[in-house]
Amino acid sequence: MPATEEYPLHEMVDFASVVVETTVFENVLTALIEAFKLPRFLAGIGIQADPRALRRLEAKVAAHLLDQLTTDRVDAPYVSVWEKGRHHEVKMVYINPAIEKITGFSARKVLKIGFSIFVPDDLITRVDRTGDTPVHRQVPIEQEREERQQEALRGRWERIYEILTLHGTSYVKDVALIEEIGNLCISSGTLIDITDQLDDKMA
Repeated sequence: MPATEEYPLHEMVDFASVVVETTVFENVLTALIEAFKLPRFLAGIGIQADPRALRRLEAKVAAHLLDQLTTDRVDAPYVSVWEKGRHHEVKMVYINPAIEKITGFSARKVLKIGFSIFVPDDLITRVDRTGDTPVHRQVPIEQEREERQQEALRGRWERIYEILTLHGTSYVKDVALIEEIGNLCISSGTLIDITDQLDDKMA
């Protein structure tokens, strides 16, 4: 009689969906969401979210927290939100602690101050790759926010910026997927340090 497989390998490909359906995972997810207290946070910054949008945002943040527990990242995933039509009030909800490796600023400080910690003025330096040599353009940060709002219609955002860090300046690629759920826009992105790549091209 053949031995019974206790851990059939063919089921490993379905690990994520199997785990999500378990009570244990649901309890962990619920505990993470409760610990993060998103509804209170959103109310504190003046953002109203319907239940469907709130649930989606909670799931995204919980997924990032689980990733943070298991992955030592060199890039910095983040989540930011704004109400549709109020792009000038983008609020960062989550950022991975790896942001400190890129900028020298702790995740706690970045969350407290927001993206303006990297761009304290009204202008932001955007780097466009129109050819072999990157082109630096200073654009109003409000214009970039408006464009990000428009990108919500297409869902994807990708830009390269020069930012201030604790030790000088660096270049980051900001890649994000943007969703509109009800009145809420949710931007799930990653800041990637590409300073060395750009320095090589400009040398």
